[in-house]
Amino acid sequence: MDNHNDLFLNQAFSKKPLGASSLILKNSFLKSATYEGMFDKGIPNQKLIDHHVALAKGGVGLTTISYGAVHADARTFENQMYINEVSLVPLKKLAEKVHNAGGKVSIQLTHCGFFSKNKKAKKIIAPSRLFNAYGFLSGMMFSEAMKEADMEQVTQDFVDSALSIKSIDFDAVEIHMGHGYLLSQFLSPLTNKRTDHYGGSIMNRSRFPLELVKRVIEAVGTDFPVLVKLNLDDGVRGGFSLEDCLYVSKRLESIGCAAIILSGGFTSKSPFYMMRGDIPLKGMIINASSWAEKITMSLFGPAIIKKYDFTPNFFLEKALKVRQAVSIDLVYLGGVDSTKGILKILDAGFNFIALARPLIHDPEFLNKIKEGRIVKSLCNRCNECIVEMDREGIRCVLSS
Repeated sequence: MDNHNDLFLNQAFSKKPLGASSLILKNSFLKSATYEGMFDKGIPNQKLIDHHVALAKGGVGLTTISYGAVHADARTFENQMYINEVSLVPLKKLAEKVHNAGGKVSIQLTHCGFFSKNKKAKKIIAPSRLFNAYGFLSGMMFSEAMKEADMEQVTQDFVDSALSIKSIDFDAVEIHMGHGYLLSQFLSPLTNKRTDHYGGSIMNRSRFPLELVKRVIEAVGTDFPVLVKLNLDDGVRGGFSLEDCLYVSKRLESIGCAAIILSGGFTSKSPFYMMRGDIPLKGMIINASSWAEKITMSLFGPAIIKKYDFTPNFFLEKALKVRQAVSIDLVYLGGVDSTKGILKILDAGFNFIALARPLIHDPEFLNKIKEGRIVKSLCNRCNECIVEMDREGIRCVLSS
């Protein structure tokens, strides 16, 4: 490795502040929020604690717990975790253990919107009245269009959840504005059909999500980082676009967001746009929650779930457009699995790198990269780890 590469790799594993806060991460690497499935009736279990502690020991600067629903009705299904007095107890223990392991910890706060089959939800809300294909076979066919009172309540749920997470010694929160969940549903023309000042132009479609993020930042204070996960695009014609992303990124910078995690895809329309590689359809059919779902997946799965081939750093070209437009800290996500890939991303001016599958395959991936023991992940992008989420918890079938 030449001196230029040595310099960048050394910088990658050096301490770095997150945004304008006093939070110092031990390096430039984040564990991307990836649904773990390590819960007992929605309550984090010891597996979840062990999972994130292993990531901290393995060299991750900031590890992120996925999908912390901000309300019981914000869950995609009824056994998912939401932020409440009961779940905060093991989460506080998790934060303590991660800190003892030398890492920092965040949690992704989100609301499912219409993407729900949670039969315990009092109502399913979204920007507009929408057909809910995900919950259709559970008898939950349509969402209700949100009123301004609903928006105020959801905003307060995010604020309360962020304050609760701060109170148990987490280091940051991530607000999920991507992947087709509620805030992403507002941003996307595919799902936001409103004719008021919350629909139409990107200025209007982003109004509620940006107001919500601003309220959270004001509530937790500038020294508690609020990151936002945002789509580069939805990966679907007529959806949230790269041009939209540039507008929202500039606005997030102006309201004091600590960093933007750039991602892509819409769970109900282009789920593998954000992951790439094989589609583990057989396991997905086995895991389906009803015979109706199993039959539907068997008959139509191959036709409706589009495959995207994996290539290293697959979002880089689009992410560079955002890098050129804003000064805010940017977290690159998408196909980084080697020393070469890491160097390319850092050389392009990104502040942080988020990883998922290389760390699921081997929690020691970053330590091994740093020490020169490996130069590339052995993850083969089979995506069977997705199937394992709905079994006993996410794991790599190759390394287990």
